[in-house]
Amino acid sequence: MRVAQIMLAKRFGGAERSFVDLTIGLAERGLQVLAIGDPRGEALEKLPRHSNIQCERVKCRGMWDWLCSFRIKQHLVRFAPDLVQTHLARAAHLGGRAAHGAAPTLAKTHNLVNLSYYRYIDSLVATTNEQQTYLLDNGIPATAIVKIPNFCAFEPTAGATRSAGEDLVIKSLGRFVEKKGFDLLLHAFARVLISGVDARLEIAGAGPQGRVLGALAGELELLDKVSFPGWTDDVQSFLSNAHVFVLPSREEPFGIALLEAMACGVPIVSTRTSGPLEVLNEVTALFVDRDDPESLARAITDIARDPHTAARRAREAQRRFSENFDAKTVIDHYLEVYEDLTRQ
Repeated sequence: MRVAQIMLAKRFGGAERSFVDLTIGLAERGLQVLAIGDPRGEALEKLPRHSNIQCERVKCRGMWDWLCSFRIKQHLVRFAPDLVQTHLARAAHLGGRAAHGAAPTLAKTHNLVNLSYYRYIDSLVATTNEQQTYLLDNGIPATAIVKIPNFCAFEPTAGATRSAGEDLVIKSLGRFVEKKGFDLLLHAFARVLISGVDARLEIAGAGPQGRVLGALAGELELLDKVSFPGWTDDVQSFLSNAHVFVLPSREEPFGIALLEAMACGVPIVSTRTSGPLEVLNEVTALFVDRDDPESLARAITDIARDPHTAARRAREAQRRFSENFDAKTVIDHYLEVYEDLTRQ
């Protein structure tokens, strides 16, 4: 089967990671994949050289850029895909228009989307129940919706064990934007230290709030206990010595970083946001209220003082990952959907 994957975003985050992992996973299953992206973006650069992956770069200046759509169409005509899948609204709007009438189109929504950009799309992928309900409530027929969660390509590994006298290693990662709540994590971490727990915090990532977060760490007198190692593509290595993974988001439609922590066997603390509440449950993680650094600090402290219970939750989370979110399970589902769409 020949499949095109289109991602026109310039930044790199969870949706872009999903595009990269799915492209690689499909290629490894023997599909021929055309990956189309903006040359100013990072996603195509993260794809490995693979005999089943062909990359094409198309500059996109905005939703209105019909020249971009025309150029995408030229690449699609040459590649002749059996199916075209798009990621995020811009790719759905311009890529869907380019593919309209030539091949079945499938769009992964990633969030609660503006459906006016999806009018050229035949079927939509919702990653959560919330997204699926949103699509149904906005008039998308059930026959045009398929629910497929995100996945992580990591092989499950045992989490790190904290030795006597060792600092509690707390880790988090993501884009440095306000909705990710890293400022809340810094305030919570200050409270953890005040409670008497010996700990250090590492937040990997990059984004517009980087300087703000560094300044806040200074104001809270945390610079000797907090590090910002920058963006990491090797998340598995980054999490290999973590005793706690924290997702402090104010808003989180899914949370691929949670899947990575689950696979790595790291105890998890997460805010009660829509995605994490579906990916995890009270058996597999500790949940705290959004915008509440006090409760976030208490949850981290609980893990420090009761590592056995935390390890049990981590094992349950890893079991849940293997049953629902590993690459084989999710890509099998995609292949079934592709077969159905191309037979119609």
